[in-house]
Amino acid sequence: MPKAKSPVLRPRIEGLSDLIFGIALSIGAIELGNAPKTQGQLITALAAFGFSFLILINVWNRYTTIASMVPFETTALIRLNMLLLFTVVVEPYLFNLLVIQGLASQPLGQEVSACFALDIGAMNLVLAYFAHILTREEKNLIAPKLIHSFKLTRDRVFVSGLIFVISAIPIFWTINIIDLPLRVLLWLSALPVLWVSRLLVRR
Repeated sequence: MPKAKSPVLRPRIEGLSDLIFGIALSIGAIELGNAPKTQGQLITALAAFGFSFLILINVWNRYTTIASMVPFETTALIRLNMLLLFTVVVEPYLFNLLVIQGLASQPLGQEVSACFALDIGAMNLVLAYFAHILTREEKNLIAPKLIHSFKLTRDRVFVSGLIFVISAIPIFWTINIIDLPLRVLLWLSALPVLWVSRLLVRR
């Protein structure tokens, strides 16, 4: 029975996913409607939106590559997919609170930044699990020659997600290096992990 439902279920999930990603990008774009009063505010708003946009586009790119091959035939996988989409739509809201509205310097900065870290971490960990499903040879979901590249994708996404989750520990907000919380530096450290692993996949 699950196999018979899969052709109908997959288009619905993919359609909902595209809608959610579109909503998330729209939420971020709407924030640009808050007219900046200075050139500095304009640059900050554009840079913040650009960063949030890159996060969502990168997640969407990995999601469409991985999730299009994952058979959403169980309740657990469907719920994980819904969790991923929830984290996607929440991301621009949290990022707006953290950066554009300046809560990073307010009492709620610790809580908002921790929620943002857990949100991005959850995105990556769910994607890593989906990639892991594709690497299980007994399922025969992808060609054997692709398994190695998907394992590298799984590992890099998992490490990136783990960095974000660990950064949510309160102590990483109280320690500052070069006037930045260590939590933010940990976020930035996740970028080289993704770039280096992409080079390895392309070889």
